[in-house]
This record gives sequence, C-alpha cells and structure tokens, in this order.
Amino acid sequence: MRNGTARLVGAAMAPLAFGVAACVPVASTTTTAPTTTAHIMVVMMENKNYSEVIGNPAQQYVDSLAADYGSATHSYALAHPSLPNYLDIVSGSNQGITDDNNPSSHSFASTQTLADQLSTAGVSEKAYAENMPADPSQDSGLYAVRHVPWEYFPGTKIALANASGLTADLNAANTPDFVWYTPNLTNDEHTGVPVDTVTQQLADGESFLSSFVPSVQATAWYRAGGIIIIQWDEAEDSDTSGLNGGAGGHIATIVVSDALKAHPQQDSTPVDTVGVLRSIEDAYGLAHLGNAADAANGNIDALLDAAPAP
Repeated sequence: MRNGTARLVGAAMAPLAFGVAACVPVASTTTTAPTTTAHIMVVMMENKNYSEVIGNPAQQYVDSLAADYGSATHSYALAHPSLPNYLDIVSGSNQGITDDNNPSSHSFASTQTLADQLSTAGVSEKAYAENMPADPSQDSGLYAVRHVPWEYFPGTKIALANASGLTADLNAANTPDFVWYTPNLTNDEHTGVPVDTVTQQLADGESFLSSFVPSVQATAWYRAGGIIIIQWDEAEDSDTSGLNGGAGGHIATIVVSDALKAHPQQDSTPVDTVGVLRSIEDAYGLAHLGNAADAANGNIDALLDAAPAP
C-alpha cells in the first residue's frame, strides 16, 4: 500500500460528479520556483486521432474548448498501446514497458514520479479515478488500471480516491494544488456504450466533457487560477507519427483556463507526452524527470503561461 494513499471507494461517478527508450528517470535541470503555486489538473482521454477530436462536428463542445481556450496543434503521443504513455507523463520514461499489463507484471517501487516531486516541494496533490474498485491495482468493470499510472509506482506519495469526491474536494478550504483525473472507459472515449463504435465513443466523450469541464470551472479550485489539461493518451493504432523518436500518433492536447479564455491560443510548438510533463514540472518549479529533461520533446509552456485576464 502506497505511503499516504487514501483508497476511498464509492459509487460510480456520473459525468458531472503516453514509448521512447527506457531510461533511469533521474531528475535534472533545476528551475526557479514560481512565486505562487500552480493549480493544474490533468484529465486523460483515450485513443483518438487529432482529426477525430479537432474540427469534428461530433465533438462540437470539445472543439470549442480548443478554439475558445488553448490547444497544442502539433501534439504527439509517444507510443502504442496506452500504458507506456501513462508511465511517461508521470515519470518521464516508459520504464521499458510496451504492453498494457497490470501492476502485478510491472511495478516500479523505487522510481520517482511527478507526485514525489510535488510532495517533496510541499505541493498538495490528489488523484481521482471513476468507478474505482476496492483493489485499484486490478481492472474492474469500467475501471482500467492501465489508465491509472500511480498504481505502477507503489512508493508514490499521491493519494488515490474515487472520483465521486472531486467536486467537494475542489470546493474545500484546502484544495489540492495538483489534480489527476482518470475517467471511466466510457467517458474517456475508449469503449462506446451502448454500441462500441468510434461514433459512439466520440459521443460519450463529448457528453462527459461537456458536463465535467463546467462542473470543475464552477469550483473554488478553478476560480483560484485553475488550469485543466485535457490530454489524449495516443492516436488510433494506424497513426504512427511522432516527435523525437516517438510513434504514438498525432493527438489533441487542450488547455482550459481563465487566462486562455481572455487570450485564446493555438500553439504550434511541437510537443510529445513527456514534453507535457516538462511544462507541468516547470509550472511548479521542479527539476525534469527522465526524458522530460530533453528539450527536443517540446513543451506547452505558452498555454500554461498565458497572461492573466486584465
């Protein structure tokens, strides 16, 4: 059981409520700590090409987020399948993994993650997963552990809770500064319900995000400078384009904040999954883990550093 983990199990949450070669993820490149603590949330979506999300009439609300707030127009996943990308975005490395197996096959107890960096820096953090079962290290129903990377790092400091408690936590007196959110297999566009087609998957994701994002925007956490990064883990398997050696395909990366609402940006800076991690670390004044230290993986700095509303 991870240190400090709160395994809170509750009912399924309604819609309201990322490889490169393995490396030792040693932190490097010290940065200057920001004067205020960033409020960043990462929401992970699933398996869609950039063109299926951006400019698609079936994703009208999601597309409006990209247009009205911010979007990284040249964003790429690192690999197929899903798990390597999830490991990359929290540790700067795929840890040599090229499959989607459970933590019983892949466990990195002594590997440092973003959560450990945040904890050491005194930054509060919490992870949430929809439909979280009693044993979050195992798949169950609409919960897929391969989409919850923290379970592969049993020594990590972040607390994992059922998503049903998110809204209350974001309105509490002490809100978490960093938030990780894993939707269930329907809401993240992985498995369509009632029919498992791409059309249904997109409709399910549209329905989820059009409810979830406004619900977060209504919280004290968001009003205090919250930034929501909506990141697709990989493109369809047929897309093997990438950046800096990656081959996970062209994906959508959308950033939502009040600052971007005032000054929308379409950022053409090339970036991949660990480049997103790099920018998150920079926002908190942290060193870079593993491949995030390589500037060739790009960044989304312009989207996270958007000027505040006048």
